[in-house]
Amino acid sequence: MPAAASTKIAENPSHRLSVSLTGEQYEHLAAIAAKNHVSIAWVVRESIERSLKDDMPLFHILDFSS
Repeated sequence: MPAAASTKIAENPSHRLSVSLTGEQYEHLAAIAAKNHVSIAWVVRESIERSLKDDMPLFHILDFSS
């Protein structure tokens, strides 16, 4: 990766993702967000954060240390 691109990534700690959800998943997230007066994006980020902190078997087989 060129040095300039590497520097640009370091300056921006946020990363944008694109995911596809079923209608049911989206509606469930929208309901949670509305009930708590937050955005759907906030609900997704919070869910990811909690999943990463939990002791989930899936993450035991993935090596995030490198």
